[in-house]
Amino acid sequence: MDAFSFRSNPACLGGIKDLVTGMLFERKWMLPELDNVQLAVSSPLEKGGLGISIQHSGDADYSELAAELGYGKNLGKVDIGVCFHYLQDQAAGYQAVGYGSSSVGIRFHVSDKFISGWEIGLPVFGQAGTIAPERAPQFYRMGFGYEYNPDLFLSVQVEKTAGLPLNTICSVEYRYSEQFFFSFSINSLAESVFFKSGWKKNRICVQVYSLYEPVLGLSPGIVLLWGRKNKME
Repeated sequence: MDAFSFRSNPACLGGIKDLVTGMLFERKWMLPELDNVQLAVSSPLEKGGLGISIQHSGDADYSELAAELGYGKNLGKVDIGVCFHYLQDQAAGYQAVGYGSSSVGIRFHVSDKFISGWEIGLPVFGQAGTIAPERAPQFYRMGFGYEYNPDLFLSVQVEKTAGLPLNTICSVEYRYSEQFFFSFSINSLAESVFFKSGWKKNRICVQVYSLYEPVLGLSPGIVLLWGRKNKME
């Protein structure tokens, strides 16, 4: 779990123990016009946690600005969370269009090694167009994770977004010597593969990754993470 984890399920904020911050740089499909930058902060808050993220992608011709605010709470074996999303699209020569949506997530600790989670997202406000109005999409996610041993983690996620076919993501992550880790994922919808490798030392973690899609090509990126120990523990 890192600073960006709550963007997949806000319920994970219920289990956060330390302040973590992150910065992500990505070149989507190797096109400078689609450069993506993200900042995120997650922090414990009483028996839960708070997460904030800001994202910007695109250039002067077309850009997107997104912001998310999430809160999660621990209820024993169950974590619950809620997240509010805002997306603004800006095309040169046109008025900016804003969308708002919210999502609710649950995370259930079946055992020390097995965990499951669900999230549902619904549009709240904003639409583009008059003939066929377009709103923020509805979605549903369900995921399962299993720690086979301290060095090997397996997960599978199924998600359905309105207007798109069912998508399945299978992942495996291997850690070596508590400092290095490698991850590999397969995305069924885009028939894409995802590679990630990282190094962690004390409070700093550096990750490099690349998403490959057969038609669109590579999307390389780098993630910088920093954590601070909670002095209240």
